[in-house]
Amino acid sequence: MSLANYTLKDEIAAYWTERSATFDEDVAHRIPDGPVAEAWKALIRAGLGDLHGQRVLDLGCGTGEITRMLRALGAEVTGLDLSEAMLARARAKNGGPHHRAFLGDAESLPDRDATYDAVVTRHLVWTLPDAPAAFAEWHRVLRPGGRLLIVDGDFVSYTAIGRLKRAIAARLAPAPSRPGADTAARIQSQVHYSAGLRPDALRADLARAGFAGFRDHPVGALYRIMLRDASLATRLRLSAPVRFAISAARPTD
Repeated sequence: MSLANYTLKDEIAAYWTERSATFDEDVAHRIPDGPVAEAWKALIRAGLGDLHGQRVLDLGCGTGEITRMLRALGAEVTGLDLSEAMLARARAKNGGPHHRAFLGDAESLPDRDATYDAVVTRHLVWTLPDAPAAFAEWHRVLRPGGRLLIVDGDFVSYTAIGRLKRAIAARLAPAPSRPGADTAARIQSQVHYSAGLRPDALRADLARAGFAGFRDHPVGALYRIMLRDASLATRLRLSAPVRFAISAARPTD
């Protein structure tokens, strides 16, 4: 591919492909069985309701950790990701019935209108170059009354407490090197939420796309469970961003 034709989305796909080999080693992404998995399933139930037999779209599915939770709740899951390397890992984890995964763009979905009963994303929205276009697509493929759950965070603008946590973490131990860190910063500077993903701005953009029935779902306890075995520096560093979960619905009328 020539550099002249290398787009932002190509760079995003390459970034996640580079991270795919070690992605499940990240304590903030891995969902081990036991209390962590149960906490995630509780959050998903709170946001999306009973999923038994429901058709659910896992957008930016990555290595399939959220897909595992959805399938454990009885859902029929379609996973979509820009990285084939991520999808290969998702398919390996979730082989068998009630799961399919395909390469695709969350801003331009191939599905027909009202295909899904629910849509879920984790750590995807901050990477969207054209978030309004994506939200319009998600609204379109949801059936009337279907729900959307977004789990994400503001990884750019930190509160005073967040900045203090990061400063203490830096004094305790240097941040571990991560593949593509410079690429991530370059991507962040070009996406829709380049100044940071704030819940109020997200709700406003979702409302403009037609979503309603917003609910906020606390995630502090969930991330404390996820990080409880990590070092103090890691716990401080990963709890510094404002993390949140928001659910909404496509209205029935």
